[in-house]
Amino acid sequence: MDPRGTKRGAEKTEVAEPRNKLPRPAPSLPTDPALYSGPFPFYRRPSELGCFSLDAQRQYHGDARALRYYSPPPTNGPGPNFDLRDGYPDRYQPRDEEVQERLDHLLCWLLEHRGRLEGGPGWLAEAIVTWRGHLTKLLTTPYERQEGWQLAASRFQGTLYLSEVETPKARAQRLARPPLLRELMYMGYKFEQYMCA
Repeated sequence: MDPRGTKRGAEKTEVAEPRNKLPRPAPSLPTDPALYSGPFPFYRRPSELGCFSLDAQRQYHGDARALRYYSPPPTNGPGPNFDLRDGYPDRYQPRDEEVQERLDHLLCWLLEHRGRLEGGPGWLAEAIVTWRGHLTKLLTTPYERQEGWQLAASRFQGTLYLSEVETPKARAQRLARPPLLRELMYMGYKFEQYMCA
């Protein structure tokens, strides 16, 4: 008896896969140099439009209060005695990673400064608003074979907004992050704190 409850004899029925379910070759980036010959596109030199800060509670401030500069340790004398574990775990309060901030802070800054942006309010038309890391992820995709990603894209008044969406696999990896890896991540931030004045 087949699953639908009708009786069949010795005959076998083959079901063809729908066209959209057939395996397709993986998409690839063409690498023929002739495709990329020609004049190099014009890119404007980057310029700072402004800054904002996040405090220890991840609250937005539209100013430079958290801005720090690279301050190398002295080259003469003994080397620095950095304790990268200082504050872990007794004073360290990890942020709630379940709270997805997305583009919220960037959008707050844009709303605060929309009248002062170069070119006036329509200046963002045909621009892309996203985090630098999202662009890095997008541009390194042809070389990445391990991690998948998802981006949410919205176009509003000619501006494209890109925000990363956590995949189920990335969420599972984040939740299963071992304590040693969490401590190593803390040590990286601690090193940054030591190196910035």
